[in-house]
Amino acid sequence: MKKAFTLAEVLVTLGIIGVVAALTMPNIIDSNQKKSYITQLRKVYSELSQAAESALSDGNTPNLNETSAMRRGDFLTRYFKTTQTCNAEDITNCFANQYSNLNGESIRLRDYISQESSCAIVASGYSICIKPSGHVLIDVNSKQGPNTYGRDVFSLFIENNGTVTSNVTPEDATVEGCKSAAYGECFAKIMNDGWAMDY
Repeated sequence: MKKAFTLAEVLVTLGIIGVVAALTMPNIIDSNQKKSYITQLRKVYSELSQAAESALSDGNTPNLNETSAMRRGDFLTRYFKTTQTCNAEDITNCFANQYSNLNGESIRLRDYISQESSCAIVASGYSICIKPSGHVLIDVNSKQGPNTYGRDVFSLFIENNGTVTSNVTPEDATVEGCKSAAYGECFAKIMNDGWAMDY
């Protein structure tokens, strides 16, 4: 007589596989989303670094604030391929209407930009605002969700020498600061953790 699995045994096995899949799939999806955000953030970082180097080279100066692009506010349109520019007074054409921090609390992007900011959507798919002082706000996937500071929204800083960094020393960045959307904390934490979103 041939031995075979009974229907009950097959159903129990499938049930166990289903429970294990249900428990692990959210973690796998979350991990893949974080990797996607990091990939997009690295792309923005690279493009921003290249634009700053080009501005320094074009201006023939070691100080980014002395370049005509930063003084006139056309840094974005001059060094990025933009699909849409936005008025800093009304950024809803470039950014989503609602944003939150990692604690789930609503935040206002207006607190991160000023009237002098230049804002745009870049052809490679992200939204960006740059203050003449070098402060940068980005949404790595433009208006698409989750629109959460520390996931797809970050603040960076372009130093006068063209280095793209955070205004927080990476070693001093904390998860708590990142969760509350403190300026630059999440980007600094990611850089300190070797370009990983471990929070």
